[in-house]
Amino acid sequence: MHSSADSPTDLLAEPDELDSERERIDAVNAERMRNRGYLVFATDPTVSPDEPGYCEVYATEARTPNQAAAKIRPLAPGRRLHAYLATGKYKHELADARRVA
Repeated sequence: MHSSADSPTDLLAEPDELDSERERIDAVNAERMRNRGYLVFATDPTVSPDEPGYCEVYATEARTPNQAAAKIRPLAPGRRLHAYLATGKYKHELADARRVA
């Protein structure tokens, strides 16, 4: 490790380094946003919540919760759709969810 006395700081190069680091972070965040995973819960309003078949769970990737629900809508006609990020509270549902491209 070098001490600050051994290598002087180039104050003119530092803003360029910060700009390139910001660009790299922005690119990583943009890629992460494009690949968000959602769990979509499709509930049947005609079935009691205690009965089997009331809720189906789907996993998909989309940019927004609405886009995730739009992907699932043709697969679950007549069901109410609720989309949540696949992280956090509902992540345990991911293992049993039906995958949709």
